[in-house]
Amino acid sequence: MKTRGETQYINMPFLAVKLYDNLTSVKGINKSFKEIAHFVGNILTQGNILDIGTGPGRLLSEISKQAPQLKLFGLDISKAMIDLAKQNLASIPDIDLRAGNINQTDFPDNFFDCIVSTGSFYNWDNPVQGLNEIFRILKPDKTAYIYDSYKDFDKKAFHTRLNQNLKGYNLIRKTISKYFLQKQLRMTYQLDKYKEILDHTIFKNNYSVQPIDLGNLPIYVRLELKKSHL
Repeated sequence: MKTRGETQYINMPFLAVKLYDNLTSVKGINKSFKEIAHFVGNILTQGNILDIGTGPGRLLSEISKQAPQLKLFGLDISKAMIDLAKQNLASIPDIDLRAGNINQTDFPDNFFDCIVSTGSFYNWDNPVQGLNEIFRILKPDKTAYIYDSYKDFDKKAFHTRLNQNLKGYNLIRKTISKYFLQKQLRMTYQLDKYKEILDHTIFKNNYSVQPIDLGNLPIYVRLELKKSHL
């Protein structure tokens, strides 16, 4: 089966993961993590929260500042990413970081008070299966929030704001940042496709798809998926 990108991350060497972490650590991306963490902190202060595709752990780091009483869990398909996240988040007590695929996890049923994912969904080879697994491990009447980019955004506004975000960086950093972002935007979905995928999941009657700005960029969407009793 043709992959959307999962397989390229599974066996990433640690050196490549460290390089990725460094090259993608720019103001706009870091600002988006802070905004998401602020959103999460406003709706949840206690309980279990899972970050899917946690990467080097930037979102969990920000969530720990906003809501220090939350029990933090991170899941990533790359063991090297999890190893780096363990280094980056070593100061956070009782954090649970695991290498694995959201398609099938060993978390108990009805375990999480909130689930988030940022910039990972477009790479999932089996998005319906992954979303149904989210339904299983999410507590009843709780909500998962999937943040990702989408194709049919305002191109003019995007280029203007991206240049604003990259102001002050050298040419190499600007070029690399634009490369990674453009690569993601080529692979991501249109808004209607997100709805089509969600309509094939257990969340089909309890979701919303909301275009939003993150990190000053008008290219993002938030999928809100509520687990209601069947």
